[in-house]
Amino acid sequence: MAQILILDDELPLLQSLTLELGRGGHVSLPAETGAEAMRILDTQSIDMAILDVQLPDISGLDVLRKIREEMPEVPVLMVTAYASVDSAVEAMKEGALDYLEKPLDLEELHLVVERELGNADLRRLAEVSERASALTVDSQIIGRCPQLLEVLSVIEQISSIQVDSAAELPTVLIGGETGSGKDLLARFIHDSGSLSRASFLQINMSGLPMSLIESELFGHEKGAFTGATKTKQGLFEVAAGGTIFLDEIGDMPLDMQTKLLNVLESKTVRRVGGTRVHQADVRIIGATNQNLEQAALDGDFRSDLYYRLKVVSLQLPPLRDRGGDIDLLIDHFFERYQQKYRKPDLRMTDDVRTELNRYSWPGNIRELAHTIERMVLISSTENVASPHLGGQRPSNASFSAAPMRVEEILFNFDAGDCTLEEVERRLLEQALKHTDGNVSEVARLLGLTRGALRHKLDKRGLSPS
Repeated sequence: MAQILILDDELPLLQSLTLELGRGGHVSLPAETGAEAMRILDTQSIDMAILDVQLPDISGLDVLRKIREEMPEVPVLMVTAYASVDSAVEAMKEGALDYLEKPLDLEELHLVVERELGNADLRRLAEVSERASALTVDSQIIGRCPQLLEVLSVIEQISSIQVDSAAELPTVLIGGETGSGKDLLARFIHDSGSLSRASFLQINMSGLPMSLIESELFGHEKGAFTGATKTKQGLFEVAAGGTIFLDEIGDMPLDMQTKLLNVLESKTVRRVGGTRVHQADVRIIGATNQNLEQAALDGDFRSDLYYRLKVVSLQLPPLRDRGGDIDLLIDHFFERYQQKYRKPDLRMTDDVRTELNRYSWPGNIRELAHTIERMVLISSTENVASPHLGGQRPSNASFSAAPMRVEEILFNFDAGDCTLEEVERRLLEQALKHTDGNVSEVARLLGLTRGALRHKLDKRGLSPS
């Protein structure tokens, strides 16, 4: 269904076109004058325009120029009873896609409208591939552990939901440690359901400068801020009818959380610096390695947005808890990198497989994949090279004493330096060294939200760097 602006000063033709387009499932926005069309463009989003050239007030070419300036992606058809070579050439120069003469053949018009709407969809999808980081790897989900099978069972249920628009699908919130495959699961959800042929756009909240998040999500109008030299569609417009995957959504600033909540509730979006409302016909999938429930209690994440996102909540288990799945994943990645680096005769020995199984994999599936790729790459014999992992997680920290489990720690209160402040400061220092200053990982290890951790770091005068 498309929303189409029709501009013509002949009321009977206007009514006839509205009726004909309605039969095709489209919504018409009729206007009898150029001024009325301009008002519609200031307040409504359109997917196409059909413009008469000769009008009582201004030329349809002036309306065409406004559309080209503010909505360059919208296809425009020009119609007139006074066809001439000059007007046709001028319309084409201004960006019109076709030029039809009156009296209109409604069947021909219907074919042209459907053709140009289809072409617009193709152009939009091409733009998607340039502007968004859609996942390109295969969306295989490998594993048979009970936790994963439970997740896949829920996905199977939501994939069977049939809706008329993407925005009607329930939002999904995926939790899990860094590297556990949340992005892959999001793509699998998209490919498994009714939106599989539509756009899938991914945006990482922690990897985008705060000043650009609003523009990327919602778009902006020309001149909205310094550097906005042209109008730009946001991902909510580009992904119309598909899925937006908001990775690391726990890192989204609070003011953006408020705007995202408004979009989810109203299913509309307004560009930065704009007044026109655009439909937000998308399904949202969010992912985080943080405890958003605790973050909501601490005031670091909006509780209303949290509950709006977790309509369907999925938790991916870490690799260390997936039992025999690790062997399936070892075989999968080993075969992949054998093919990639053209080493079909390379063999995985039992000793190497045992070493891979004994490791705790703090980086989860991502670390396993990178480790096996490195092993295959550096192997120069018929047997794959050892990863030299040992049994423990490697650490850059160098402590005078061997690491101890929490229950083994004994405090010496007679020394006089065993204050809560000093213990907390040293725990934070060692956690930062252990993770190379990765704040998200430190927060996970210590069971804190990022906001609570930053508060403690500031309080103790510590910096991630």
